[in-house]
Amino acid sequence: MLRTTKFDRQLWQLQSFETISYDKDEQLLLIHFLDETTLRFHPVSEDIVFQLILDQNKDSFIECRLKSNYSYAKVI
Repeated sequence: MLRTTKFDRQLWQLQSFETISYDKDEQLLLIHFLDETTLRFHPVSEDIVFQLILDQNKDSFIECRLKSNYSYAKVI
């Protein structure tokens, strides 16, 4: 089941996104960007998703941890 989390952009100082969705069973992470694009990462463990949620610099986490270590594709 896909569950969605919306972040407070001002609180987290987010520039590029505010919403993520995650399916624990499928280990599927979707990041919904403000420009209406979505990146699909797979497989991503629940632990990594929690790290993203807690990280102070989420934009950097996506670039440095997710994009460099997990398969991803742009979803239209």
